[in-house]
Amino acid sequence: MTTLEGPQAVAFAQSVLDAQPFSVLVGARVEQMAPDGVVVRVPFRTDLTQHHGFAHGGVQAALADIALTFMGAAALGPSVLTSEFKINFLRPGVGEALVARGSVVSATRRQAVTRCDIYAERGGEEKLVATALGTIVVADVAPAGGGA
Repeated sequence: MTTLEGPQAVAFAQSVLDAQPFSVLVGARVEQMAPDGVVVRVPFRTDLTQHHGFAHGGVQAALADIALTFMGAAALGPSVLTSEFKINFLRPGVGEALVARGSVVSATRRQAVTRCDIYAERGGEEKLVATALGTIVVADVAPAGGGA
């Protein structure tokens, strides 16, 4: 497997998100992508909030799933799926953006356990608002973008 690095990896990861209507809807953008970590950002918008004005848990969960799966792909190759994940909401998400930072906890040939912390960014400062742990598995489907 060839590992993409730097701008190539970011461009490929963003092309995967751009092919997903929901990721486009929430405005997910890949800022960093490497075997040791991913950073994905979603701008804070009022149409993505719940009734108290906080970032909706569904948006946070989707952001976690994106980061968890990208890290699984970094460990296992591009043809992966989320088998399961769990998220803990720690405090209300408010600010200018939600920023997910993902990493690989452990990986075998067929599955990876990945972690993601989500931060609310406001005025250049980040506060941890959620943390997630997921299991990502090798899928028997073609990867995004039509590659083999």
